[in-house]
Formats: sequence, C-alpha cells, structure tokens
Amino acid sequence: MDNTHSNTSSLDNKTVLAGVSPKKATKPLNIIGKCLKNRYLIESQIGSGGMSDIYRAKDLHLESAGISEPYVAIKVLLHQFSSIPEAKEILVKEARKTQQLSHPNIIRVYDVDSYEDFHFIVMEWLDGETLDQVIKRSKPVGVPFKGATILIQQIGEALAYAHKIGIVHTDLKPSNIILTRQGIIKIFDFGVARALQLNFDKYAVQHNEHSSPLSGFTPAYASYEQLEGDPPCATDDIFSFSCIIYELLSSKHPYQRTAANKIDLKTTPLKKPGHLNWLLWPTLKQGLALKKAQRCKNVEIITKGFANKLWPKVLGVAASVVVATAAFQVYQAQHIEIKNLNNVIALSDSEQNKINAFKNLSTLDLLSQLDSIPAEQRLLKQGLLREHRPSILKIVEKRILSVPKGVNGIYKDYDQIDLIIDDALTLYPDSIRLIELKNESNNSRIATVDALTERLNLLLTQGRYSEQADNSIDRIINDLAFIDPTYRFQPDENVFNIYRDNFSLALKNHDVGEITTLISVGELAFPNHKSAKPLLEFGKAMKLSVTQLARYNEKINAGQTVQYPYKAAEVFYKTTFEQFNNELNQLSEAKELMKIDRKISELDHLLPNDFIPLVAVKKQMAAFYLNYGNESLAKNHLKTARKLIKRGNELYTLIN
Repeated sequence: MDNTHSNTSSLDNKTVLAGVSPKKATKPLNIIGKCLKNRYLIESQIGSGGMSDIYRAKDLHLESAGISEPYVAIKVLLHQFSSIPEAKEILVKEARKTQQLSHPNIIRVYDVDSYEDFHFIVMEWLDGETLDQVIKRSKPVGVPFKGATILIQQIGEALAYAHKIGIVHTDLKPSNIILTRQGIIKIFDFGVARALQLNFDKYAVQHNEHSSPLSGFTPAYASYEQLEGDPPCATDDIFSFSCIIYELLSSKHPYQRTAANKIDLKTTPLKKPGHLNWLLWPTLKQGLALKKAQRCKNVEIITKGFANKLWPKVLGVAASVVVATAAFQVYQAQHIEIKNLNNVIALSDSEQNKINAFKNLSTLDLLSQLDSIPAEQRLLKQGLLREHRPSILKIVEKRILSVPKGVNGIYKDYDQIDLIIDDALTLYPDSIRLIELKNESNNSRIATVDALTERLNLLLTQGRYSEQADNSIDRIINDLAFIDPTYRFQPDENVFNIYRDNFSLALKNHDVGEITTLISVGELAFPNHKSAKPLLEFGKAMKLSVTQLARYNEKINAGQTVQYPYKAAEVFYKTTFEQFNNELNQLSEAKELMKIDRKISELDHLLPNDFIPLVAVKKQMAAFYLNYGNESLAKNHLKTARKLIKRGNELYTLIN
C-alpha cells in the first residue's frame, strides 16, 4: 500500500471552512496527466478528503538526475477552496509546521507551492501500509510483543522529538502512521490537528461524531482534556500513543472506542492485553489514565519500559510467586517450619536433567521431539518455541522452497506449501511472517490459475484444438487441476459457440480425426458448461464409433488390408443419412433432388458401395429420378426427361 488510501482521508485536513459544505462541492477537476510547475507529473489519485486530494506524482527533476524511484506524494487543495485565503493559509501552516520536524520517523515535507489555480504540498512518497491495517491483520490476538515493541519505540522517539521542540500532534491514531516495507514507522499530519483546533472558531464547524473527518481530532484517540476543549499539551499525545500501544498488542481499543469524556470505568474497565507482561501493565495503564493528573508526564516513561529486556525479571517474579505459593501449601499441609523455599519447589535431579536436555536440543531435534514434551511442562514447551521461533520460521521457509514441483517441473505444489504453513501456524498462530507466506502462496496460486485460464480461453477462441506441448489443452487443464484441485474452468458462451460451430463443420465434412479431437476437447473444457451438455452426450455416444473409424483410416493409410467397420460407420453417419431422408421426403422439384445427389456423391469415396444406409438412399433417389423423368415426358420436356431417367437408371445399376 502507499502512504495514502482512497478509503481514508488520513493526510487531509479535518476542517470545513465557514460557508462551504463538502456535500455541495463542485465536481473535482481531473488533473491526472497534468504537470505542475513543469516538474511534478500527476500519475494517479491515491486519497481524498474534505479539503484536499492526494496524488502520486513523478518528479521529473529527480528522474532526469537518474533517481530510480523519482516519486512524491502531492496534496492538492480542492478547486472550490483555491480562492479562499484561509484555506491556503491552513495548507501553508501544515507544510511549514511539518518541515520543522526533521526526524526519520516523521514524514518529510519538501515544499509548498502554487501553480495556476492549484495550491499543493509536495511530500515524501511512502510504500507501505497504515498501522490501522496492521492491527486489522493481527486480529484477534494482536501483534506479537517483540514486533510491537519495535514499532512502539519508533513512534515514541518521533513523539519525544516533537515534544522537545514544542510541537504536539493531537490527532495521533493508527491511520496517521505508516509502516513502510522496510519496517520504518512514519507519522504524518503532524501538528496539523493542533493548528486546526486552535483556529477552530474561525475556520471549523464542530461535529461530535465518533470519527468525523470534520473534527480537529478523532474522539476514540483524543484525551479527556481535548474533548473538553482544554489547550493542547504533550499528555494528549501520550493518551493517544497509549491507546495505539494497547491496540497493537491486543487488536482492540482499550475503551471500546468510547470517547474519553464519556467513559465509565465501572462499566468499561481496562483489561491487560494478553501479549503484555505484568511489569509493563502499570506503566501502560498510567498512559491510558483518563485524567491528565494521573497520566505519564512524558513519552520516555513509556518507551523506556518497553525498551528494557524484562523477560528475565518477569520469570524471576513468576518463580518467586510459585515458590511462595508452594511454600504456603507445604506449610499448611505439613505444619512444619520451612527455612529454604527453593529446596521445597526444586525439581528432582531426573526432572531437571530432562528439562536441560530439551533446552539443549537443536531446532530440528526440538521439532521432532516436540510432542514428547509432557503436558504438565506446557510453559517449558512455550518457552522453547519462543526461543527457537526465528530458526523454526527459517526452516519453514526452506521447506517451502524445497517443495518439489509438479510432473512437468513448472508449477509449485501449492497444497503442499499450505500444509507446511498451516502446521507452522499451529505453533505460531500470531506470526505475521507466516500469514504473509500464506498470502503470498495464495496470490501466486491465483495469478498462475488466471494466466493458464487466459491461455486456455485464447486457444479455444482461436479454435486451436490440436496444439501440443505447453499449449496442449489437455496439459493446461491438467496443470490447472494440479495447481488448484477445487478450480473449475468456466468458458464463456462465445467460446462454446465457436467450439460448437467447429464440431458441426467437422461432422459435415465427416472429418474423423477432427471429430476425435473435438470430442476429447469437449470432455476436458466444457463439462461444467450447461449449453454443452447435449453436444457432449452426442459426442460420448459416438466416441467408440469415431475411434474405430480413426483406427481403420490409420491402417488403410499405412497400406494394410482391413475389414470396414460397418456398425461403427452406421452410428457415425446416422445423423447425416437421417438428414438426407428428411430432405428427400420434402422434395418439390427435380433441382432439389440433384442438389441432394451431389451431396451424397461426395460420400462415395468415404464409404463402401454396399454400405446399407448409402444403398437405401440411392434406391430412394433412383425412384425419384424416374418419377420426375416421367412427369417431364408427360409435359413434353423431352431433354429434361431423358437426363432424369438416365440418372435414375445409373443409380439402379450402381446399386445392383
């Protein structure tokens, strides 16, 4: 994803100027393809909001300098606001305020400028996704603690830097933070919300909706003091930051997205996120305090706690709790004085040796012996899995790469890859990397199926039924079945009509070889096509006959003497001779009879003279010729009569 998104207005202002309603806004100008200042070539729109649209643009100066990625994001004031001085002033203030912030975790603003009637900000182009999207992907368990900590540190460093130079964000929320593909956090709209709130009476219209784009902040992440109209301060950002930390770790908002000034802690109590240890929970709770007096005074208090490696301490505290509990139980049960709690709960030598043996296992050995870890050692098992997590994930990726391809050695065995990933997900259901691998596999499968389907449709549309090798219809359909056993090819009506026309032409030409090919293609490509059912049933019925005739032709062409397959030919030519009989029964003049005679003569080289359907139709034609000849004699059309009678006698002679 990019640094703006069409479904949000994250980079846009949160105000509406007095007397101008977005609902009555004029139709936006299409500036795709326009070049601002003869430098910024607008390529596509990537976001929109109440006062501005966001575009991806190519910086032609960077391109001419040989920069491989010469892209910038450009925020353009909507046309209906371009003549309003206050709107332009807000745009300039936003740019200038952000330009004061030079930090790797804050989006860079390069310039603010005007061109013709367009007023715009030029910003850093980012390739990534918002934290809002990261959180949605992590549902229902949240981002793992280790991964979340990396993000938290970067956000905290950016906020601490801004606060030190006197700038407060006041609209910090997941959709205002981007995680780039390189794993770098970038905060945007920095300082804009504060500027808008301070000018609220003059420029803005108040809305009390849950997350209105017209308000100066988002209520779900705004502090109690912001909602009550107090002047902005650093603790407002600390409240928002703490909400984001909570959401990262749990994929849930700490107060179910209720505005801070409407929260009743009796009905909406704070609950510790599952990924957060008990030593850090008090610090995060302090950041989430509804009242400023109880809240952390600076960001570093929170980030310092998350920066410390607390697991050894946590384990020590947990061990102490277990020791104390065990000591108390032993004391009550045996009523004896205990002097050394460690001796009471110490594991036996044999048990300790078993645990040490598991701890000393290599990653591969651990995977092979994982099921042998006793159920009562669940915590040990979880600890070992956590410790070996990076190595296990590397092994998973190697196994995916080593999965053998299909019979033709081209396509991946996606089902086998999914099995490997699903097995790993049972160990690490919260792994973002495994979910990424799963998505990559699914996307690759879909893309491959689409490419093969497109090739198959092209072959069928062009009537290329006899192609071989990579373009063999049989091979493509088998490849599709291997790649996705659940996929069912669905050709459109036009493709089937072309096939049906080719089938009819092959029948008309009595092309045994082509009909054999078409029957095979029909069974492969059209079993799920409703209109194809009658034709496929017809092809199935005559398949054996076509096969026998094809073998006969092969042997004859090879110079062999072989018996003609009369029964197979009767099935194959049944429709043809039924058509001849229908046409003869509907004759109205001698000219029509001669046309039929020419059609039947074309079959003479394909059929033996004693082929019963052929003999029968020739007898019928001979009788018609003699009848029409006698009618011509009666009308004194002697020349026509002689011609008709002659042809009738010829047919009788041939039959005899």
